[in-house]
Amino acid sequence: MKKTLAFCLLALVATAAWAGQAAETKKPKAKPAAKAPSKPSVSPDGNLLPNGNFDAGKITPGHWQTVDGLSSFWVKDADAKRGRVLKFDSDVLQSQAYNWWLKIDDGASPLKAPRKVPTTPPKYDTLAGLDGVWFWSHPIPIKKGKPYWLTLDVKGPEILVWLVGYPEKPSVSFGADAGAVQQYFSKRRGKAQPNKRGRKAFIHKYVWRGQLKAGGANQWRTYSRRKKPFHPTKYTPKVKWVRVLLYPFWPPGKYFVDNVRLVEYDPKTHGQSTASR
Repeated sequence: MKKTLAFCLLALVATAAWAGQAAETKKPKAKPAAKAPSKPSVSPDGNLLPNGNFDAGKITPGHWQTVDGLSSFWVKDADAKRGRVLKFDSDVLQSQAYNWWLKIDDGASPLKAPRKVPTTPPKYDTLAGLDGVWFWSHPIPIKKGKPYWLTLDVKGPEILVWLVGYPEKPSVSFGADAGAVQQYFSKRRGKAQPNKRGRKAFIHKYVWRGQLKAGGANQWRTYSRRKKPFHPTKYTPKVKWVRVLLYPFWPPGKYFVDNVRLVEYDPKTHGQSTASR
């Protein structure tokens, strides 16, 4: 019963884990227009997400948030042909993760991560039982009215993957979209706002989200939403940017992700069954 309740709480957290020019007269200055997103950067294979295969980087993969060295890692896969992949460990105490994340946000290197504190059953005090292990891509400009197709390779238990839409280019600072983490940072830094009736503790910047479930096998497999592309601007036409959110959570354990691809949807080629790798 406790395990079922914890999983339900996780689902709620996951659904509820983004110049003007002066006039010569004395008229009021016009409000600056919102900066239009730049043209999407497309890789030779059509991927709109730079470094979706995680092969580029130094200490952490480029075009993604930094790994923390405690719950997220940039590692070489056992199969040398696959290259580097992301590894996640959700069996980490939330208290230890939050304390380390504050230091990561202050510029600490993931190479200096502390040794993981042992956890004990039922493990509801871990990231698996509370926040999950969120991992964000950098923003990607999109086109209004276009549907998009998202695929990725996963090895390990099931994870949630979100495509998240914003009207303005979002911050890429560590944990920028994690409300509970930002509140913890503010409290530790002495910047927490006093509680007032009706005041929201944290305001998200995103206006749209689409979900994909992936994983559940102990070998690499490719996942998609089959014949259901993402439509970021169908009901939220103000969306100009998207980010990919990788979200491993329950059960506590190891998860692996590789080859995240976001492309413009083509009904002639997308939606077919994907082969295992």
